Amino acid sequence: MEVSTADLAEILGVSARRIQQLAGSGILRKLGHGEWLLPECVQAFVEHKVQSEIRRTSKGEANGADRLKEIKARREELKLAREERELVPLVDAIFAMDQVAGVVVLQINNVPARFTRDLDERERLQAEIDDVLKSVASRIQKCAAALRADLDADPPDGEDDA
Repeated sequence: MEVSTADLAEILGVSARRIQQLAGSGILRKLGHGEWLLPECVQAFVEHKVQSEIRRTSKGEANGADRLKEIKARREELKLAREERELVPLVDAIFAMDQVAGVVVLQINNVPARFTRDLDERERLQAEIDDVLKSVASRIQKCAAALRADLDADPPDGEDDA
């Protein structure tokens, strides 16, 4: 059964221009000017699509295999870093910060009593210490939140600490 270029394009679900491109590539064969043998063209088009899909899938599988190798290598690097104590789980790092901060608070809160017996002076000193400890606690909370959000725990803020 012979069909026109427009009819073949409609049957195959492509444009007439695509039919011409496929003919130029040697995938489809014309009978004459604008005439195509329908069964032969459908078979050739299906074969072309199948081969294209096989090539695409093969390339994708190769890329997927490479990606899998990369992931496995990265997993091994992280495992080695943990074993060599170069990498600490986030929860352990935050726990360590809390432990150190707790000891610092305990020790600093004892300073007023060791410093003076004068209760008014102790209260004044304790108020200053409380302000400092609040600032430290706020900084620790910000750092922990940044670490949990996978951000830099100590971003530059433009202030000079010197």
